Amino acid sequence: MKRRGVVVAIALLGFVIASVGFAANAGDSPPPPAYRVLLVDGTKTLASTMRVVGLAGGIRQSGVAELTVLFADGGGPFDDPLRERERPSVPYDLILIVPRGIDDGTASRIWILVAGNPAASDLVSMAVGLLGQGVDLAFSGVARAVGPLDDLWAALSASLYVQQGWLR
Repeated sequence: MKRRGVVVAIALLGFVIASVGFAANAGDSPPPPAYRVLLVDGTKTLASTMRVVGLAGGIRQSGVAELTVLFADGGGPFDDPLRERERPSVPYDLILIVPRGIDDGTASRIWILVAGNPAASDLVSMAVGLLGQGVDLAFSGVARAVGPLDDLWAALSASLYVQQGWLR
């Protein structure tokens, strides 16, 4: 019976993503993506991976961001998922980190990282808010989105990634 529920959830998620895509393509050609977003997926279970797929699909279908997904191996929610990775040629505007602990309940936060204070720019603040809403929808009841103004770990990680060339 559990397998049937997972199959139904996957089918429903696919339908939602396709519906958003059709609605987005119904108008004139969309403007080019305004942001470069890196989504770091540290999840290991099918249920969590499907949530990440839904989130990624929503971001891509919005047309607002150019999305790159990176799969990370980490031992826990506070590991550095970008350690020993090749730096990008152009830094990202936002980084979303979905840690491994989401799978077993040892983590309840998904970090939205931006350089500096997101409240300093209306456009960045709006982007962080929209991504936060998407995370909260995709991970409802499992985890919530937090940014550098909400969580010291997010602020410290964002500062580190600016220094390393991951964020601009």
